[in-house]
Parts: sequence; structure tokens; C-alpha cells
Amino acid sequence: MQQLDLDIIGTHLQIQIDTSSSCDEDFSHICSYLTDFELRYSRFIEGNWLYGVNMSRRWVLDKAGKQIIEFMLDLSEKSDGYFDPTVGKRLTELGYWNQKIKSEPIIEKKWYWDYRDIEISWDSIILHWDIFLEFGWVGKGYLIDQIQHILSKYPRFLINFGGDIYGRWGWTIWLESPFSADEIIGTIILDDHYLASSAGTRRKWGIYHHLIDPHTGESANNVISSYIEGQSGMMTDAYAMILCVMPWELACITLEKNPEISGVIVSKDGYIYQKHGSQADIFV
Repeated sequence: MQQLDLDIIGTHLQIQIDTSSSCDEDFSHICSYLTDFELRYSRFIEGNWLYGVNMSRRWVLDKAGKQIIEFMLDLSEKSDGYFDPTVGKRLTELGYWNQKIKSEPIIEKKWYWDYRDIEISWDSIILHWDIFLEFGWVGKGYLIDQIQHILSKYPRFLINFGGDIYGRWGWTIWLESPFSADEIIGTIILDDHYLASSAGTRRKWGIYHHLIDPHTGESANNVISSYIEGQSGMMTDAYAMILCVMPWELACITLEKNPEISGVIVSKDGYIYQKHGSQADIFV
């Protein structure tokens, strides 16, 4: 078994490849690719491509940037705005990035615009009004898709990118309970597909957590966690978050009707909804 562990883009990547042969060349390729991506698209690095977009408000698109932005805008429309790549501004107002504790609700909402104020014009992106763009909502999903492509020659491997997972040829994954990190609610065997999870009980500060309903500007609390399966890293990554910010009934309907995803969601009261065809084995 060959293994790579890497801390990058604010999370931990672990790759396991079931082979006795050296994977150093592929591991080096992956490390270089991820480092270049972080330097170009991280919101925390001044002077990079994303910084240019947000500061200049009009910027020339590159290939990866265009692919990710078009995916996000399409998903924003399909989800009726429950996915919104501009919601990071609201997280900043609530103190997420600087870990400032907010013990009382913030009534004043300083944002009035959304994804519809992002314009793609030929080879350029234009940001209207006071919005800011970031890739954090699908960045890991995009990268795990790229890593999977790099490793596609291997018959059996597992990629775990901070909870966004791809497994080929039978890897058993435990599904952690949203109510206790010491408990699991089930397992799933990954065999050439992806799994992404999200939970409102993680990344909390004060009375808030990081899963913001773009329609209200507040942390969403109806769906407490999601475990989403699919054939695309970006798609599963995005929908793991989308379903967690929707009202419970809408989340169930969205999960059931979308042919590109399957999986399980858990309500704030502990009710579990599992889509027919999901590979998860739920035992609570």
C-alpha cells in the first residue's frame, strides 16, 4: 500500500493506492498541481487570480476558473439560489474567517446581491455591486475529480480530501453521526464513486455555523447533515452543502428527484431520509 498525506487548501488530503510499486511520480504530480491551484485560486493569497477578480471586478477567465464558475452559476440556477458562490461575504460579516465569536444574532444584513450579479462576457468575468467570489464551495470536489483522473491507471485506490472521498474497488467508509463524533450511523462501500458529507454541527462559532442559507443570511438548521453519493466530485461536494441549507421537505424532494446524486440526509430531530438506490447501510 502506497500512501500520500498532504495538508493543502486548509484541509488534509490522504491518498491510499493498493500497489507495491512506487507512486512517487504521481504523488509529486498531484502535490505540484494542488500547490499551483492553491496559489492561483485561494481567497487568502493576495495578488493571485482570484484576488484580481475580486479587486478589479472585471478579469480575464482562465480555463479552470471558467469551468468552475460556469458550474457554480448553473447549479445556483438549478437550486433556486440555495447554492450561491457569493455567500462568503455573509460568512465574513458573521465573523467566520477571523473566528470572532458572535453570541447574539446579527440583525443587519449588509449584503443585498447574489450569484445573479456575476456576469460571464466572452472571455471575462464581471462582478457587479458589492459581491465577492470564491471557490470554496466546490473547490475540493473539483480537485478530487482531477486527482481521480491522475490516478485512473491504478485498479484500487482511495482519496480522502477532508471528507470528500472517492474510492475504487471496494473501500468501506464509516458515516459519522452529526450528533456525536464517537458514533456512526452507518457504512458505505465505495466502488468507483464519490461520497461527500456536510454537517451543521461542525465548524461552529457562537450561535452560528458555516452552512448559510443564502435566502435568509443565517445558519440553516433543518437538515443537520448529509452524505451524498455520485459520479462527480464537484456535484457531490456541492449538493452535500445545498441539501443542508434547504428546508427539510425541499431537501428530501431535491435528493429524490435529482438523478445525478443519491445518499442520506438527517434532520435536526434525528430523522433519517435515504434515497432509494443509495449504497449506504444505515443501522440506527
